[in-house]
Amino acid sequence: MAQGARVVVSLEGQILSEAQLTKPVTVVGRHPACDIVIEAPHVSARHMLFRVVNTTVYVEDLASTNGTVVNGIPASHQVVHHLDLIEVGKHKLHFFDESMLSAAVSNLESTVITEYERTMLAAHAAVAEAAPAPAKAMAATADDDLDRTRMIRTPFAEGALEQSRPGVKAPPLALYVLKGEERGRVIALDKPNTMIGTAGADTALVVKRGGKLLIARLGGQRGLKLNRRELGPGAHPIQERDVIDVGTTTFEVVMAAT
Repeated sequence: MAQGARVVVSLEGQILSEAQLTKPVTVVGRHPACDIVIEAPHVSARHMLFRVVNTTVYVEDLASTNGTVVNGIPASHQVVHHLDLIEVGKHKLHFFDESMLSAAVSNLESTVITEYERTMLAAHAAVAEAAPAPAKAMAATADDDLDRTRMIRTPFAEGALEQSRPGVKAPPLALYVLKGEERGRVIALDKPNTMIGTAGADTALVVKRGGKLLIARLGGQRGLKLNRRELGPGAHPIQERDVIDVGTTTFEVVMAAT
C-alpha cells in the first residue's frame, strides 16, 4: 500500500478537510457512509473512489452524474501522482504522496506540471501584481543581522548586476537558513524537487519548473508562510530575497555561489 498518501479537500481556495488513504478503497461522495463526505448538489451519493494497489493509487469514477476530472481531463480510471488535482463538482481534491519526504525525492528527474499548480500559480501571480510586496521581516537578533550582512558580501550577491542586463541568464538560486537548528546552512536548489523542513513534522517542497521556482506545503501542523504571509494550498512562485517560514525554520532565497 502507498505510504503516507493523503487528500486535501478544498472549495474556492478554502481547505475543508484532509484524509489519509489508509484503506485499500476510499470512497468519496455525498452519502454519509462515504469515507470522504462532500455535501454538495454537484456531487453524487457515491461519486468516485481512490484504490490503493501496492504503491500505486488509482482514481475511479463511480458512474457519477457530473463525472470526475483529473488535472483538467475527464477520467474514469487513472493513476494519480503527487500534486495531482482531482475535481468532483465544484470541490477540489489535492493528492499528496508523502513518500516524497524521503531522500529519494532528490533522485527524481522530472515532474509533470499539473493543472493544480498552473491554476494556483496564475491566481497568486494576479494577486502579486495587484498588491504591493509585503515588507521583509527583520531578523530576530543582532547576530542574524550580522550573518545576513556577511552573506550579502559573499558570492551569493555577486552577479546581481549581471542578472539585470538584457540577454544574461539569471544565476541559480539557493536557500539560506536564517533561523532554526541549521542556521547558516545553504541548501542548493539544483534538483527538480527539494524538500525542506523537518521530516515527520512541518515540511514543504520546492519545485524547479523551467527556470522558475515554486513552493508547496507538504505536511505539518503549521501553515507555510512566504514573506510572513500564510499561503493557501497549491504551488506558489518564489524568487530572490523572499523569506520562507516552514515550522520553526526560516529561509531566505539567495543567489547560489558559483
